[in-house]
Amino acid sequence: MTKPVVDYSLYLVTDSGLNLPSRTLVQSVEDSILGGVTLVQLREKELSTDAFIELARKVQAVTKKYNVPLLINDNIEVALAIDAEGAHVGQDDISCLEARKLLGPNKILGISTGTPEEAKKALEDGADYIGIGTCFMTQTKSPKRTLGPIGVRTILEALPAESSLKTVVIGGIKNDNTRRVISHSVGANGRILDGIAVVTGVVGAVDAKKASEQLLSEYKAGYDIASKRVQGLVEERASVQDVLKSFSQLLTTLREKSPLVHHISNYVVMNDTANATLALGGSPIMAPSAAEAEDLSKVVSSVVLNIGTLTESFVDCMLEAGKHANAQSKPIVFDPVGAGATTLRESTTRKILNSMHVDIIKGNAGEISTIAKIVGCDTESIAMRGVDSLGSGFSNPAAVVQAVAKRESCVVVMTGLIDYVSDGTRTVAIENGHAYQGRITGSGCMAASSIGCFAAISPNDHFAAAVAGILAINLAGEHAGTRCDVQGPGTFRAAFIDEMANLAPERMLTETRIKSVELSN
Repeated sequence: MTKPVVDYSLYLVTDSGLNLPSRTLVQSVEDSILGGVTLVQLREKELSTDAFIELARKVQAVTKKYNVPLLINDNIEVALAIDAEGAHVGQDDISCLEARKLLGPNKILGISTGTPEEAKKALEDGADYIGIGTCFMTQTKSPKRTLGPIGVRTILEALPAESSLKTVVIGGIKNDNTRRVISHSVGANGRILDGIAVVTGVVGAVDAKKASEQLLSEYKAGYDIASKRVQGLVEERASVQDVLKSFSQLLTTLREKSPLVHHISNYVVMNDTANATLALGGSPIMAPSAAEAEDLSKVVSSVVLNIGTLTESFVDCMLEAGKHANAQSKPIVFDPVGAGATTLRESTTRKILNSMHVDIIKGNAGEISTIAKIVGCDTESIAMRGVDSLGSGFSNPAAVVQAVAKRESCVVVMTGLIDYVSDGTRTVAIENGHAYQGRITGSGCMAASSIGCFAAISPNDHFAAAVAGILAINLAGEHAGTRCDVQGPGTFRAAFIDEMANLAPERMLTETRIKSVELSN
């Protein structure tokens, strides 16, 4: 007997406790296979060995009917008794080495891993695949910590690119996060997850067949995105010059459409960000309530998340808003205010980046430095004091924003004396702006709102939206700073918002001071 060839794309892990009472576990397994499940693991922690064997034989009759491999969880005796295709063990179960000795060389053997070290050991010990988790919180386990796509990626990067060890992700994998997890877990070594392992998403579904079909479709979509990233394939994008030429039209469109922009912002600047949104031509809704996030996601055109005010309810609302915005394909702008200044702010930033796909990140050098560290970019470190960066900044800021943008498949905006915007391929330096912008509270938050406005009417090019958002704010700052009635930061604040409303589309292109930065990819 030779070792079976396994397709790990959609890996069902059973749980009788979650199975609906209206059907048997065997029926649930068959329905899921009809929906596209490619591998089944029978997990029964509470059954006696005899009862486990009896159930395993019934499930095996179904898996053999459809030529789908069956693995047994943490019970080598049962796996051998029914001649299953293999087994899966945990870190606290029988060792991988001992399991391999008992199973022999021609059975599939998998092991749960949660760290790079465990993944490397599984490879050394002869596992065929590893289950990487826990990715997100789940009903079936109470993990001490969750990995998220960033943690999963770290484990993938610990494995040699040429290794034959297969990888699946497990823990809270659902229809609304599968695509993001697969596409955002790609390691720098080019490793892509070979599959998703699902429990509740299928076993607990009313229609196991339909749930399986949807999950497999999402996995394939995520894998396609990941493959294109690995191959360096990108969609054809407008040149920087074309982006600049479109600025005037974007501002005109913004004022014509007045898109609704959902803000979850800090209390200190909420009034300013709302007024800036109105002045530019958008329509703000300041709604920090998790209970209405789903309803709002259907009517807003973009979402701006700002962690300046950190309360548990604010964070819960951001997570809900992000989840539903992703589901509705609404762009998300993330302003990680003070990220790196405290442990709470850094952990919240990590949680947000792990819980949703962020389309545009806007921060100062210290905040972007923290995000670079979180996502695993090897860059210089910039310290924070409160919400402000310390020091002179990065020696090569354009390279940093490009690296983070490429790593996270998003647009990154880094504000400072010169602002940098990159989508990982196109990178620009924007020199417009006025010194008073750095001397009033909330100018950075207003920049995030401005980007959110333009993202709402530029859904297919977030780079163009980010460039337009920064240019609009900076040109308004320049106009306000030169007014004769502006005597300092206090009078500048009011004039600043006035000049956002006074921006003339036909003048914009002639006033921009922007340079394209050519960096190697």
